[in-house]
Amino acid sequence: MSELTIVIDNWGHKELKEYLMSLKGVLDVEVKNDEQLEIYLKYDSSLITPKIVKMEITLFLNIVKIPSILSFDKYPKFETCNYTIIRDDLCCEYCYKGAIEDLFEIKGIEMAKGNFNEDYYKEREKIIINIKYDPNLISIDEMKQIELKLNI
Repeated sequence: MSELTIVIDNWGHKELKEYLMSLKGVLDVEVKNDEQLEIYLKYDSSLITPKIVKMEITLFLNIVKIPSILSFDKYPKFETCNYTIIRDDLCCEYCYKGAIEDLFEIKGIEMAKGNFNEDYYKEREKIIINIKYDPNLISIDEMKQIELKLNI
């Protein structure tokens, strides 16, 4: 059994839990809606993948073409390495969310969480994105290349 948490900048989820539970391979779903939508799932990885789960969520919420993921955790069952991206400035909220979604799609990136929030533009603190990755799939040099390619 695998686990996944996705935090999305969205508020509408009235029937999301029921929809996700209807998907083949999804075993349990918890949805929290405080300031963002936090979705935690337990699933059978032989029947459904994190990428498909993400696609189903974004289709259901009608946000396929709008970057909306603020963070994610794929709960790896193996040792990961940490990598931190620090930026003095941020292009925009759209670019930040797009970067997190790009990281989600990369095989071997297991977690990404940043300090971005709605108050960023008032406080102007440095943007820090903490990443956990599988060192058997991605080297530190490849992580540096991934960082350079991110549009933030």
